[in-house]
Amino acid sequence: MTKQDQTALHGSKELSAREVNRLISSELRSAKRIAQAKRAGSGTGVSVLQRVQQRYKRNPKAQMAMFFGEFTLRAGTGRARPVSERTRTVYADELIRMLDELSELRAGVQEIGEIGKSHAVKLIKHWGARGQAASTIQNKISILRRFLTFIGKDSAIPKGEDLKTWLNRQGVTAPITRQNIPTESKAWDENQVDLHKVLAELSKESAITAIQLEVQAAFGLRMKESIQLNPQAADCGTFLRVLHGTKGGLPRDVDFDEDPAMREWQRDVLERAKLHAQQNRKGTLSIQGKRLDQSKAHFYYQCRKIGITRDQLGVTAHGLRHQYAARRYARLAGMAAPVTRNAPLHVTDEVRSADLAAREQVSRELGHFRPDITQAYTGSLPMMEKGRKQRIRDWVERTEENPEFQAVMKDAGVVSVWMGGRFAMGLPVEASEKFRLIVQTASRQPLDGDARSMLKQRLMGMYDRAIDLSEHFEAGQPDDALELMVR
Repeated sequence: MTKQDQTALHGSKELSAREVNRLISSELRSAKRIAQAKRAGSGTGVSVLQRVQQRYKRNPKAQMAMFFGEFTLRAGTGRARPVSERTRTVYADELIRMLDELSELRAGVQEIGEIGKSHAVKLIKHWGARGQAASTIQNKISILRRFLTFIGKDSAIPKGEDLKTWLNRQGVTAPITRQNIPTESKAWDENQVDLHKVLAELSKESAITAIQLEVQAAFGLRMKESIQLNPQAADCGTFLRVLHGTKGGLPRDVDFDEDPAMREWQRDVLERAKLHAQQNRKGTLSIQGKRLDQSKAHFYYQCRKIGITRDQLGVTAHGLRHQYAARRYARLAGMAAPVTRNAPLHVTDEVRSADLAAREQVSRELGHFRPDITQAYTGSLPMMEKGRKQRIRDWVERTEENPEFQAVMKDAGVVSVWMGGRFAMGLPVEASEKFRLIVQTASRQPLDGDARSMLKQRLMGMYDRAIDLSEHFEAGQPDDALELMVR
């Protein structure tokens, strides 16, 4: 903004640099709000609403069907574009089902323009009473909120914490929030699944599916992105340009890893992908002659065939995207992701700063562009701390609050006992991991052989796991151990 612009807007008074910056920021915020409101579609369906209500008076189902037949439904995220025909159909079908549910609840409407806050409350309460999953309820709320926005009722259903508060005031206790932050990693390596062993088996069944899966592992791609990838065109030397199959249609660049060994593997995967893509005249990693939906079905069929499911191997193909995210997070933050077994033990300001910077970068590489979404892959520091505290509380309840545990210690002559290792730190433990306990007698003398053997045997039977039992003979507490009360 020049001085002439300032003078034109504010007369002869010359603005200071700070005032100019404040004015520019205000203008940018205003423009952003206008753009967001336009993108959200606020009131854009009012004219269509009027036509459909005039055409099909007192017939709300026909009105809803015609509304989504004529109204251009724009994507809420990503590039500016209409949604797919499938998404349009999902919206129409879901809203028509809501009309039926309102009739069942004796809250039916004659015109779809009558739908408002009171109807939303009744529906949400109804969904919760039927025991529908939180994610299902959230999706339905999102569809209903967008429809109401289209017909000019922007503020009918609040968002986020405001939604919880609003529903609480209405006496609705439906589980309307879903848990997006994992407390256990879905990555293959964290679940002891060997990628290369699985790829070798998958290659015998379907070479194209194996390379699609390996590309997902190497670059953190979604399944759809790997199928539609043109390896030759996407290879930009130091990065991979992902154009097709992305969420919201947003292209992104994925850099090759800084680690030489990892970068060499990524390059090898990409070169082999180019050879496979030559079999398709479009140059993509899909099967020649198959539509996208057929290629996706083939991918999932082959994965199920060799056990890549939650029920069999304990992982899914999408877990490789989680693995990529955790690997990149560790590289960028200089520490393991919060959801992994080797996450930082103490959360400091430096840890929080490194966490945020890493999540911002990983978010861009995954194609989300929102650091909070990355928590679905890497976990979060607050959730990590909460999980650890809960695990410690669980083990305290199973020990010092367990009468049998107290009796076992008393019979062995133990007066002090500590929990050690990963158990004391509240970290996840495998069923095969030994329960570490440190004991001390009143005399601070070693337990005799029979007493020690009997103690371990009774503890093993109590906790159904091997026991790592040691003794402490000095005054004070052992290092890195949590004292348990012996009564």
